[in-house]
Amino acid sequence: MADGYRVNTDELEAVVKRLRVIQQNMAQTADRSTYGTEVPAEAFGVNFSHATDLYQAHSRMQSWLSTTIAGLNSLISDFGDKAQTVNNAYKGQEAENSAAMTQYGQGAN
Repeated sequence: MADGYRVNTDELEAVVKRLRVIQQNMAQTADRSTYGTEVPAEAFGVNFSHATDLYQAHSRMQSWLSTTIAGLNSLISDFGDKAQTVNNAYKGQEAENSAAMTQYGQGAN
């Protein structure tokens, strides 16, 4: 008798769904960090000696956030796609095995 293992495809589906929700939330965060935190250079002061430095630091932080969120989104998308592919493969294999067993059972009669 062959030793085997069972994959919980329902849990794989749940993981994919949770990842898609995270992606949606991250899209909102990315939009907020890009468009919701825009500060004009004048807001840091006109006659303030460090105004330019503050503005540039703010711009660098905005860029870093956008890059980081895009990287996370890509990672989550890749993992979610792979989890979905694995889930589909297991479900397909289960269906094939079930059909083969049904066919085998009918042939034995």
